[in-house]
Parts: sequence; C-alpha cells; structure tokens
Amino acid sequence: MTRLTVALATIALVAAGCAPRPRPDPGAVSWPPAPSASADTEDGPNPPIPTPAPAAATDAALRFVHAWARPGLAQPTWYAALRDLVTPAYAQLLAATDPANVPAHLVTGAPAARSSTSTVLVTDVPTDAGTVRVTLTRVDGRWLVATVAEVSIR
Repeated sequence: MTRLTVALATIALVAAGCAPRPRPDPGAVSWPPAPSASADTEDGPNPPIPTPAPAAATDAALRFVHAWARPGLAQPTWYAALRDLVTPAYAQLLAATDPANVPAHLVTGAPAARSSTSTVLVTDVPTDAGTVRVTLTRVDGRWLVATVAEVSIR
C-alpha cells in the first residue's frame, strides 16, 4: 500500500507540472520594477564612494602606531595603552601578543591614506622598521584599529 501511495503522489505531481500555466490578464496594469538603492554596473554592485580620509581616522591610526611601536614595554602596560584604540576582536589578538615581537620603535612620518570611505580607512604609517598598513573602522562614532600589517619591514 505504501508503494501505491508513493506512485499516486508522483503521478499527481507530474500531472500538476504538465498543467498549462495561467495566462496573464491583458488588461492588468504592470508597474516597472523599483530602482535599486545600489544599481548594478557591468562590474557588479557599485562600490562605496571613496572620500577624503577623515582627520579623526588618521589621528587614531597615528595614536595607535605610537602606542604599538614600544617593544620594550611589559605586555600588560603595552596592551593597556592599545586596548581602547582597537576593535574588540583585535583587542583579543593583541592580548596574547608579546610586544618584543614588534619590530618598530618610532613613527617616522605622517600617515598616507590608501583608501577611505565614511566607515573604513586604510592608511600606511612609516616607522623606523618600515611601513605598516593600518585598517580602521568606524564603530559607534569612534575610529578603531581593526588590523595592522607589514607593508615593508627593513
């Protein structure tokens, strides 16, 4: 009996799939689709519009690198100086970092923005050990460091 039920259900589904589709009412009104908030281009959705780097963001990057480039400090002291300048996720990584592994001691120049939007800044900061790339994100109105990576280390 179970095979009979499965067979009847299969026949019903096949028959429903073969049934003619209802025709649209020629008198019905058809509206054009609403425009998209981010129109697609040939390359995909429009990327965020670049903006000049906000001074608050570049200042935050500079404050961070000054605090980060102190490899001679004890870890708890070093971490305490950085904790409020970074995102919570990055703070967790820094909590387990030995500052003796930081190659830089000094900031040697001004930050140079690589890309900037209203919520993200990527900037290069020169140090005595080379250039580091700092990525900041705007969180609750504050610019916080999300990552730091070596661009060129001597």
